[in-house]
Amino acid sequence: MDPVPESKVAARAGAPAAAPARLLVVDDEPDNLELLCRLFQRHGCEVFAAANGQDALRLAGELKPDLLLLDVMLPDVNGREVCRRIKSNPALGDVFIALISSIEISSDSKVAGLECGADEYITRPIANKELVARVDALIRIQRAFTARRLAEERLAQLNQTLEQRVLERTAELAFANEQLRAEMAARRASEERFAAFMEHAPVFAWIKDERFRYVYMNPRARRFLRRSVESAALVTDFGLFPRAHARQIRAHDQAALARGTSVEVMEDLTEPARGPRHVWVLRFPLKDAGGRQFLGGMAVDVTEKVRAEEALRALPHRIIAAQEGERRRVARELHDGVSQLLASVRFRLLAVEGWLHDHADDTLRREVSRAKSHLASALREVRDISHNLRPRELDDLGLVAALQSAAEELAGRSKLRVACRLARLRHRLPPELELALYRIFQEAVTNVIKHAGATRITVELEREVDGVLLRIADDGCGFTAARKRTGGSRSSLGLVNMRERAEFIGGTVTVKSVPREGSVIEAWAPLSPARGKAKQA
Repeated sequence: MDPVPESKVAARAGAPAAAPARLLVVDDEPDNLELLCRLFQRHGCEVFAAANGQDALRLAGELKPDLLLLDVMLPDVNGREVCRRIKSNPALGDVFIALISSIEISSDSKVAGLECGADEYITRPIANKELVARVDALIRIQRAFTARRLAEERLAQLNQTLEQRVLERTAELAFANEQLRAEMAARRASEERFAAFMEHAPVFAWIKDERFRYVYMNPRARRFLRRSVESAALVTDFGLFPRAHARQIRAHDQAALARGTSVEVMEDLTEPARGPRHVWVLRFPLKDAGGRQFLGGMAVDVTEKVRAEEALRALPHRIIAAQEGERRRVARELHDGVSQLLASVRFRLLAVEGWLHDHADDTLRREVSRAKSHLASALREVRDISHNLRPRELDDLGLVAALQSAAEELAGRSKLRVACRLARLRHRLPPELELALYRIFQEAVTNVIKHAGATRITVELEREVDGVLLRIADDGCGFTAARKRTGGSRSSLGLVNMRERAEFIGGTVTVKSVPREGSVIEAWAPLSPARGKAKQA
């Protein structure tokens, strides 16, 4: 069937209009098949049809659709078996499947369909608008999962490429260091060989007298400073560099002479056209045959290595930011989309239940009541998932309200006694600081519930002079330092996550624990711009 150029379903899912949702409809009833194809074509889907299970398997492998609307009762291969085969095929991992049936509508049938891998089980009769809305929601979720998988693969590829480049650059620098040491040893054996090395070495090289005037520059250094042999003679660093940088060079020169040994430092040069340049500098004192003191130096431009290391250090922060953005989006989709849909279905069931009370037998009324109960449970779970992904209290009311709400919820759903002592802040904290502290709180509470065996948790938030301190204490079994260093444990991974969150805002996480006496996790975040990324609250 010819697809419609524009896709309303895909547009509502956030995809470009040029990429409509691809839908494969499988039904052995020609009327049903034609009706469904026409329905979803009107809503902008690219629709393909199959009348049996074999055709469905073949077309799924060829087309790789976004969603299969799959009838359970097929003439050759049962719809559940088709679902199982597709879900077991790694090449079709992004394909979502919605089973649909007007015969197998019992709870056991639904459970069997979902257990074989289906992402949704739809029973008929069903209103066209509701069917389109369900398919629309499934396509949004499928595309969100697909986009996240592609993003994770891209991040992994970039990380691997960056690590390889850093390793290559580090190897080049190590090779240059070995080359420099070898040439310096040759200088002690022969003044002629040393002079030849200084003349031809692929690094910046120079010699200064006791008054820190240049008496020699190798060609590479002269080209970098745009100086001739004559103009470079007896000039000091104050005639070559900005005054602040010249003072830094002079201090390093004096330190090398005072120590009487070689000194390695990193220096920053600022070029108007090229920006900051990072240079590794080796200084060493030397004397001529008459005993006069000189200072030699060599430098290597390591700007690219420094930039690569900075990018590597920033990568976890970008990953965290991407994760939080995806959490916010998925939470909003669940709350505004799936939750509203489930609530609407629940209201319809309430109306049906009222009608059945007067017109149906007890068995049917019990089934409807059971369905209503399951739907209410699903609604609660969706809301819990949305809240855990991104609590609205954190965005709307701030950290204190979010911590108080989370603590009350924890006390309500567990046997833990939860005590909160939260300082009243005059102003909201910066959003990135609130989010980091809340995620640290979540990770700490998760570790306590899973590993501590505690009966009591105390949550404290204190406002300090230059920061905010979050403290989570429990009376559980505690742990030893050796256990904290065990890389394979989930608790250790949780500590790593908390420390990464704290480092992201310029803060720290400390853990104090004694076996069988509980543990205390303290997360400190700076409020001063000089101490971290956050601003004064």
